Amino acid sequence: MIDRKQDHTAGGGILTAWKALQVFTLMVFFLLGQVSTPVFSGEALTFTQALDMMVSRNESVLSAASEVEQKQYEAKATRGLNFPVVTLSGRLTRINESIDLDLNPVRDVILGLHPAIPPAAVPSFHKTVQEETFFKSQLNVTWPVYTGGRISAAQKAADAGIRESAAKLELIKDTLTSELVKYYYAVRLTDQVYQIRKEVLDALNLHVYQARRLQEEGFIARTEVLHARVAQARAERERKASRRDLDLAKIALAGILALETPATPVSPLFLLPSVDLEASFIRQARLHHPAMAQVEAVRDKAGGNLKAARSERYPTVYLFGTRELYENDLTELDPAWAVGAGINFTIFDGGTRTNKIAAAQKIENQAKLMQRKLARDLETLVSSRYQEMMKASEQYDSLQSSVDLAQENIRARSRSFEEGLATSLDVVDAQLSLSETRVKRLLAAYHFDVAFARLLEACGRGTEFPQYLAGNIMEVEH
Repeated sequence: MIDRKQDHTAGGGILTAWKALQVFTLMVFFLLGQVSTPVFSGEALTFTQALDMMVSRNESVLSAASEVEQKQYEAKATRGLNFPVVTLSGRLTRINESIDLDLNPVRDVILGLHPAIPPAAVPSFHKTVQEETFFKSQLNVTWPVYTGGRISAAQKAADAGIRESAAKLELIKDTLTSELVKYYYAVRLTDQVYQIRKEVLDALNLHVYQARRLQEEGFIARTEVLHARVAQARAERERKASRRDLDLAKIALAGILALETPATPVSPLFLLPSVDLEASFIRQARLHHPAMAQVEAVRDKAGGNLKAARSERYPTVYLFGTRELYENDLTELDPAWAVGAGINFTIFDGGTRTNKIAAAQKIENQAKLMQRKLARDLETLVSSRYQEMMKASEQYDSLQSSVDLAQENIRARSRSFEEGLATSLDVVDAQLSLSETRVKRLLAAYHFDVAFARLLEACGRGTEFPQYLAGNIMEVEH
């Protein structure tokens, strides 16, 4: 600037210095204004904290976790089938009349044969066997010792039910993690876009002021000022629209986190310096995806049901015992205790067992077919999401050079405008081009984060997303 003052007249030197100061200020907005303070307020949450909050509050997760506990209790119930069943019973009974044994006619015959015996010397041959009202209380024990495999089949089916519900829980967690990534980083994206729109508006406000001063000095035409004002109005509209987008993103995030007030996401957009090969993710999907575990559990449960259906062809052998706890009302025919063994065997049931076996075989076959189809579908899904992630990464890399070019273009256009070799429209176009390129680059980073989360979800590793944030990442800011 000092050298240019020495080459001009005093008045022209002052004007040149003033224009240079305006251009320098304009460059500060676009080249140095890379760090900004988020416009939203609320509790600061890292992604890991937000994920923990969502998992602890989400109704779908809580419901699935409750289902796991239900299946665990059901499995514990089947363990009791290995033990004897002990029951206690009590019964108070009233009958229409007492049950008597009257042998007095025999007594009369005996007395007739022995007339020397006085009748008073022979007791009555009448006996009350059961009173009209009586009470019985028994302790009963039943213990199946052979059921044809029915008990073990029920236990295996119950264990498979636990694995099925646990896989369902993991599947819900993976899906919700992917959803949270979309909403969480949408707030980060819209906030960064809002900051860019603000910077563009501030720069165009400065440009309009500069253009008006140059018009007053007679260096540019009025149309140049009008061009600047049109761009200024457009920048104001885009700033307001981006603010609305930010508010909507905050509302959506608060909704998925079940918060009454908005939170402040602090984990930035990011990219990974390197990712595993596609084949590695496909292999992980086959090994770890909850849907594979869920189908496998359904298959095992169907196998258990098939074994249980087949066991109905065999007899059931059991031990039993009973003990009378209240002996006062026992008759001469009732035992005080009894033990023994029993067997039950169904000879004919109208084809029920045969049809149950056929149905269980069909269910098992369906599970096998679904397992093969799921493995194929997962491979396609992983490949698709891997390509989405790589596409976003490549777009970000290509846009970086576009940002560098747009920044240099602003510098050149602004200097040309200062020297009267470029129009206001040229400067405005350069400014808008830079802002749009920066927005596209942020959008590419956002698409990468969402695609990466969806890829982990497809591999059954969605909840591992926070682990990558703690590793080697490349943070992205505008």
